[in-house]
Amino acid sequence: MNQKARLTLILSKLATAHTLSLHDIMTLTGASRDTARRDIVKLAANNLVERTYGGISQPNTFSKLDQYLDRNTDLVQTKRALAKTISPHLLAAPLLFLDISTTVACMPQYLNSDDPGTLVTNSLDIADQALRHSNFTTRILGGTLNPEQRAVQGADAIAELHKYRFTTAVLSCAGITPEGIYYAYDSDIALKETLRAQSEQLILVFDHTKVNVKHNFKLLGLDEIDLFVTDQPLPDNLTTLIAPSQLIYA
Repeated sequence: MNQKARLTLILSKLATAHTLSLHDIMTLTGASRDTARRDIVKLAANNLVERTYGGISQPNTFSKLDQYLDRNTDLVQTKRALAKTISPHLLAAPLLFLDISTTVACMPQYLNSDDPGTLVTNSLDIADQALRHSNFTTRILGGTLNPEQRAVQGADAIAELHKYRFTTAVLSCAGITPEGIYYAYDSDIALKETLRAQSEQLILVFDHTKVNVKHNFKLLGLDEIDLFVTDQPLPDNLTTLIAPSQLIYA
């Protein structure tokens, strides 16, 4: 299939699906990862699509999910409030994992414990904040560095995760609906699934902009989360599925 045919097919699918991940485009067109990336660049350069956090969308869709460092400036006070609210639940964890997230990156400044444990992360920014502000012993996973997400990813990072049994793991999301928890990148899939298997407690921290938002990949069910932390009252379609004891508001 030549590029013109691929681009026509992608745009036709996007008209009904509204968003497509890189993996979706590869499956749809039968193209390699590199070819699919080139097709995305071509479409974006002609303003036919908007590049998003892990794929493409129709223009002006998911505009908040841009590059990690740009997202750092969004809702700063809300993110700090969420981090401060959940931090007392983390201080006694002997082995804590903090997943890549601009919200989770606010947590290390509140993690000073009389009996500090070990903090493990895949995020360069979280590791930096932990070294600056927390008295937890800090470790970062080994693997391939993703410069856009400023995170360690790949098979080596997943293999290293299997060596741990975390007391608590904290992560955020691209969206949450009654159907489950959504993420943007296909590279998120294996890591999040491994975290669930290797953690005694899984905490999801998210702000109101993620509520009832779907994204590229639904990775976790609501029943796989032990504690939900957010900043505004959730709508009925979610509170009917989450026990009050599992819900904390900042």
